[in-house]
Amino acid sequence: MKKIIIVSSLTLTLFASDGYVPLSNLSNEQKQEYNFINKNSVINLEKNNTYEKVENIQKEEEIQTFEEEIEEVKKEPITTDKEFVKEYKKQNILKDEKKENSTFFAKDFSVTPKISYMHVTTNVDDTNVEKTHEVVPEILFTYKNHNLKFDYLDSNVKKSDLSNINVQDFKLDTKWYRFAYLYSLYNADIGMAYNYLKLDGYFVDLIDDEEYEIKLNQKFATIEAHLKNSEDNFLVEYGGFYGKNDSRIKNAYEYYLTLGYRFFNNDNLIINAGYKNRTVDFDDDTKIEYKGPVIGISSTF
Repeated sequence: MKKIIIVSSLTLTLFASDGYVPLSNLSNEQKQEYNFINKNSVINLEKNNTYEKVENIQKEEEIQTFEEEIEEVKKEPITTDKEFVKEYKKQNILKDEKKENSTFFAKDFSVTPKISYMHVTTNVDDTNVEKTHEVVPEILFTYKNHNLKFDYLDSNVKKSDLSNINVQDFKLDTKWYRFAYLYSLYNADIGMAYNYLKLDGYFVDLIDDEEYEIKLNQKFATIEAHLKNSEDNFLVEYGGFYGKNDSRIKNAYEYYLTLGYRFFNNDNLIINAGYKNRTVDFDDDTKIEYKGPVIGISSTF
């Protein structure tokens, strides 16, 4: 309490007088005189301080450790049935191959049916017998560059008087089947066809007044060439065939020209119109022609 009173009195005295001296300017004797420091508590900083090394403290009680025996679990090796894996892979590879093959096959394979209407003029030895309306069906199977084509012509004519060739009561039924293999090369389909021609009928010869039966079945091969050119949606088709045999047919040929319009860019629907002539010459110099304008429609699937 005495120190507090002295410090307070000293502070007031110093502030009140002009001779105020900061504490830092006081000497040690003055600080001791005014009890700012205790002489006995002064620490000599110049004295070297030494520190003793503290040895590791040995614990009186050792830490008790527990070891738990863990039973080692041995994994059984996984056995793989090699035959099963082999069969599984085989089946899946076959599935992928079948899927891929079916996709490619569908892409490369197409079917094109065609129906043509033909106003047929049937001539016998350059004599007009009769004009008929006939439907000519065709179908084309295409795989890549290979084509199989089938077409059929059926004609039935009857004429009561053909006096310019000395014939009357003339009747002729024609059935002409064709099956062709064609190979696509650039804009042409080239190949060969098997032809089967069947003629049935009769006529009366005015010279000897006798009735004669017409019965003919002929098989022969023809060389085929069918070409096409397109511009935008327009399509021009032209070509024909030629053949004969060593029996009765001296010449058999066809030529045609049609102009078509493609309604879709992928050839799904084409309508065409043009002209066609199919002729057969026999060894007895008899000639039969089937000719006239033709209109057709085709579609590709």
